[in-house]
Amino acid sequence: MRYKRFFIEPSANYAATIFRCPEQLGVFDFTLHWHRDYEFIYVEKGPLKLQKTDRQIILGDGEVYFLNSDEVHSYVDVNENLHFIVVNISPKILQPYFEDPSKILDFEIRRGEAYEKIAHSMKIICNIKNTDDKLEILKTKVLLNTMAYFLIKDCKCHNANYVKGSDSGDFDCAKSAILFMEENFYNEISLSDIAAYVGMTPAHFSKYFKDKNGVTFSKYLRRIRLDHAIKDLRDSDISVKTAAIKNGFPNVNSLIITCKEIYGRTPLEMRAFVKT
Repeated sequence: MRYKRFFIEPSANYAATIFRCPEQLGVFDFTLHWHRDYEFIYVEKGPLKLQKTDRQIILGDGEVYFLNSDEVHSYVDVNENLHFIVVNISPKILQPYFEDPSKILDFEIRRGEAYEKIAHSMKIICNIKNTDDKLEILKTKVLLNTMAYFLIKDCKCHNANYVKGSDSGDFDCAKSAILFMEENFYNEISLSDIAAYVGMTPAHFSKYFKDKNGVTFSKYLRRIRLDHAIKDLRDSDISVKTAAIKNGFPNVNSLIITCKEIYGRTPLEMRAFVKT
């Protein structure tokens, strides 16, 4: 069976993405898919049907559910009468706190203190109405950090038994291409270069990559470069031009345009924002 990979862009306000239903009803895909992010689900008004490859889970009012990185899932019969939120957090955000940062950990949230703390944080986030208010953004950051703390502290799982993203040959080329981009983003990489690397024609690879990842090869690569450029701007005093060239952008304008397209801010505005 083929499962589509989703590429989730984090919010410009915090290191996570929050989807709300029914406000963002249109973003919920009804096909089985997977992504690299961890996914928290909180149901304010259900029942919410979550489909996995091996079973369907029904979540009631006040319940929390957690999906690990790469876990295949879909939402079923989502409608405007349901009220729930989905919070996605990239493993890259949590990896510095792992004992072995080179590995992506699996977690399982069982009933207990961690579950209650995470459920309480999700409930508050669910009830935040003015998501552009600076104080509400600060509150959301604190709540997300609380969730991450209890996840890492109490929910590590050493024997996960769920079905993850497909390991079939159907995904081998996509995963190889992504790994190549993540390891070589600071160099010039053309469509022809990466197509030849995975053994496809440029036209075939271009269509294949978008089908599997939901985004074009060039946009995916620009996003990788942008993440590294913003990190460099946050962690050092280098210029925007230096950050652009260091991380593979052809020029500073390309970095500025990409940053405004994805975050709605210039690189300098992002530097000031992430340091606050």
